[in-house]
Amino acid sequence: MMSRTAFAAVSLAAAAALSGCGGAGSGPVPTPEPSPEPSPSGAPAEQIAEFTGLTPPESAGDLDVESTTTGDGRRTMEASFTTDRAGAEAFCAADGIGVYPDPEGPDAEDRETFGADEETVDGSTSCRGALPGAGRVQRDVLVLYPAEDEASVRVLAYEYE
Repeated sequence: MMSRTAFAAVSLAAAAALSGCGGAGSGPVPTPEPSPEPSPSGAPAEQIAEFTGLTPPESAGDLDVESTTTGDGRRTMEASFTTDRAGAEAFCAADGIGVYPDPEGPDAEDRETFGADEETVDGSTSCRGALPGAGRVQRDVLVLYPAEDEASVRVLAYEYE
């Protein structure tokens, strides 16, 4: 049986001999890496709709979107906006979304996860679900009600395998 050192030496010698064969550029052909999906672009409402399949209502204001790519190439998005109660309800009425009202409001862990520091006068609503079809995007939404007919909407969305 050949020792590991002898095997390594023979392997290196074979590789060196093979690299001398052939013309210039005849070495191994690099395999192209698949390029990640481009990040959503356009106005913030368009970015949210393009990535999550959820369309912010026309009454949405103070839209803020931040998209990133993880180390393994998956896209993520954090978004927030304000609207009225009807606008928030319409936003969460999409296919594949479950709606979960909470009269007590979010706990400290949910507030930290969503970066939500607003007070709420009427509990909160969580909306969760995957984007139907080939998108493979998980969508998590937290809605707070800082005033009677005002809603603060926070969105976390990310691609998954």
